[in-house]
Amino acid sequence: METNSRYDAVFAVLEHAVARGVTPGAVAYVARRGAVEYHEAHGVLASHPDSDVCGVPVTRHTRFDLSSLTKVLATTSIAARYVSEGRMSLGEPLPRPFHEGYPEATLRDLLEHCAGFAAHRPFYAREDHRGRSALLRAVARAAPDYPTRARAVYSDLGFMVLGAWLEYVGGDRLDRLFRREMAAFIHHDDTTVPTLGFRPTEFGTLSWRDERDVAPTEVYEEAARADRTACHVAFRRMHHPVAHGVVHDDNAFVMDGVAGHAGLFGTAQAVADVAAGWLYGTMPGLDVSVRDIFWRPSEVSGSVRRLGWDGVELDGQGSTGDALSAGSVGHLGFTGCSVWIDPMCEGIYVLLTNRVHPSRGDLEDIRGLRRAFHGAAAR
Repeated sequence: METNSRYDAVFAVLEHAVARGVTPGAVAYVARRGAVEYHEAHGVLASHPDSDVCGVPVTRHTRFDLSSLTKVLATTSIAARYVSEGRMSLGEPLPRPFHEGYPEATLRDLLEHCAGFAAHRPFYAREDHRGRSALLRAVARAAPDYPTRARAVYSDLGFMVLGAWLEYVGGDRLDRLFRREMAAFIHHDDTTVPTLGFRPTEFGTLSWRDERDVAPTEVYEEAARADRTACHVAFRRMHHPVAHGVVHDDNAFVMDGVAGHAGLFGTAQAVADVAAGWLYGTMPGLDVSVRDIFWRPSEVSGSVRRLGWDGVELDGQGSTGDALSAGSVGHLGFTGCSVWIDPMCEGIYVLLTNRVHPSRGDLEDIRGLRRAFHGAAAR
């Protein structure tokens, strides 16, 4: 195969996606056996005229809202380190006060998305749930949707609680824990802003220089969308009419942008660096034997989950199609981001987009783009 032909195929897929309006912009990164085969930027940061960066080109240094990639890059990575160091164990039950509605749930259950938590609930919509502590209390007390380990249900809520559990063990808020425990992967490019981290603006205003390095997400209209309340949309608009440097996920937003399920912003290179830390066992504090345990398939019936990570769908209907080997692990993010690791060929595949700008649009478009990207990148 010739690397040039793979490069050209990936380039064509992403340029076509931008031209069709699947996403305003994207950065893709592909490496195999330690060699970078593709790392390019496509499109623009924003297409909506209300955005201050409408028409500004994306670069390799653009930081995207990584949404649920937070679950593996931050929450799962810290949990695996704490298990390696003996500070947590997979069979350990949820501690007080997080166990109220889920007394049988263990660390393993939370990581495998089988602890009983619902997939999602709009806690952000309640005035009395504004703030991290109030919202986490509400999540921990909510009635389970199903008995522990009866099935796997991908859940933001379970990872919100897991993030709080890590804060309890680590003795600090998750963003500060991340800076401390994952310091080897937090670099700075030609700005003073880290290439991977929570809350790039600290809920303030982006500087002119920094705003051109962060991809905006949703434009918030006056009217509530189908799954959000009018009061919450107004609350968001009061802060920023366009989500630019503030987290797109609504529950994470009312948690000040720091949560176990969402909140990280980062570059494609930074995402790939963490993936390489897992693949090659070079992440500080992570024991390779623990890594292997985290990458084992779940024993819950019907699940393709690992511990924190997702696995490929063997029928080829998932986001990777039939491009990656059966032992591959990865994760998706609602904003249009993904990371996949294929141990068989030492492959790392990162695709970052802001497909939720200016609005959430059709999920089928990003699904098609993901399958086409992985098919081109892995051929």
